Amino acid sequence: MEYLPWLLAGTAFGFMFGIIPVAGAGIGLISMFGYIEIFRPDPYTIVVFSTALVCAAAIGDSFASVVMNIPGAGGSAATMVDGFPMTQNGEASRALGAALATSTANGLIWGGLVFAFLPYYASAIMAFGIPEMLAFLLLAFATVCFVSSEYWFRGIIALCIGITVGLIGEHPITGEARFTLGWDYLGAGVQMAPLLAGVLAVPELVIAYRNRHKTKIPQIRSEWAGIWQGFKDSWIHKWDGLRGGFVGAVVGIIPGIGGNIADWLAYAQTVALNKNEKIPFGSGNVKGVIGTEGANNAQKATSYVPTILFGIPGANFEIIIMSLFMIVGFEMGTPEVLEDMTFFKYLFSSYMWALLLSFVLGLFFYRYAVKITNIDFKYYFWPIIALLVWSSVQYTGYWEDYAFFILACTLGMFLRVNKLSRAAFVIGFALSHRIEATGVSYRLLYDTFDIFTRPISGSLMALITVAIIYGIFFNKTRIKYV
Repeated sequence: MEYLPWLLAGTAFGFMFGIIPVAGAGIGLISMFGYIEIFRPDPYTIVVFSTALVCAAAIGDSFASVVMNIPGAGGSAATMVDGFPMTQNGEASRALGAALATSTANGLIWGGLVFAFLPYYASAIMAFGIPEMLAFLLLAFATVCFVSSEYWFRGIIALCIGITVGLIGEHPITGEARFTLGWDYLGAGVQMAPLLAGVLAVPELVIAYRNRHKTKIPQIRSEWAGIWQGFKDSWIHKWDGLRGGFVGAVVGIIPGIGGNIADWLAYAQTVALNKNEKIPFGSGNVKGVIGTEGANNAQKATSYVPTILFGIPGANFEIIIMSLFMIVGFEMGTPEVLEDMTFFKYLFSSYMWALLLSFVLGLFFYRYAVKITNIDFKYYFWPIIALLVWSSVQYTGYWEDYAFFILACTLGMFLRVNKLSRAAFVIGFALSHRIEATGVSYRLLYDTFDIFTRPISGSLMALITVAIIYGIFFNKTRIKYV
């Protein structure tokens, strides 16, 4: 009960960012850097607040995708394919009801399986040695470059840029400055908040602002009958939702892929297994919404597995969570966290309760949420930009914070325009020190080919080979870049 206010606040905060077009959990989490000091006295508060934020944002994402044809975040983009045509056909309530029921149900199923048993998974991971950890890091790099995007070569370039940026600062052994170009501001390394805001958030906000008049939004009415029909659709087509949840869960466990691929794969398998539909997919078929939304919260839940157990983010938003947790003293993948049962208890309880609270919010505040999504995006744009700027300039408070934020935004737009995977960039940045330290330890303690001869690391290297072959020869995903 002592953490109930944090649970309620995180749920409300996340739901608000979820229904705002293009915002989602990522921008909500980035904004937390601005008031991180609130959580320092009791670090478990940030576990509760951030987990509730992620759950609620995942539910809220569906509103913008269905009503406005603009994804609340990258992970809800596939929902638009059939969700918005349903809105144009006067079935917005039905689409939202189906999305709400399916996403919540799969979140409860996979959240329970993940968080209830996560401490037991943690005890098994303690047996991982340096070769296994190195192989898992390489798997993260391979999946984000070769599976997450069709442009695998550009993904490799973005990954290398991210690793280089991550290594800016003091050399861990010599203490000498490296890659700082003589700028003392970078002596302690690159600050996470402005970099993530500039690379991940600002480009999407700018693109959405430019395109805000391209979609004509129909008038939406609040219809309880439509919502109830959506609930019934979710039950009637439950196997489509459960299959989507399974796809999302599997993708979430694989480090470096994220919600984009999970949702599109879930949509693709729904289309493939439902032939000769009376309502073609892409024209407002409710099964398209159900299959996609099945992956929504399932992927969010399972992406915590590699993040917590290995300290390797399962999705972009997990990179932000890792950074926030580290600031208050929780370093993911370390024995201190893996043996902290209180940490796991609050992670599990906050996730499950936030899902139920978000369901209630989505159900009873439906008409108000729809009104919010119908507000012109220009009224969201500037307050969100101001919030991101404020959160990004807390390091020194001087001009250098603002200068670095502008540089990060420039880099983000460069990556976006040139279709260089920003997911690969941030994965490389986040894991730069881990890959450096693990690589050095491996070279000192093991022979070159030992990684192939051990059972677990050898299996992971085989998966890496499959990912590379798939990315080069077979990957024709609809996600051109992320």
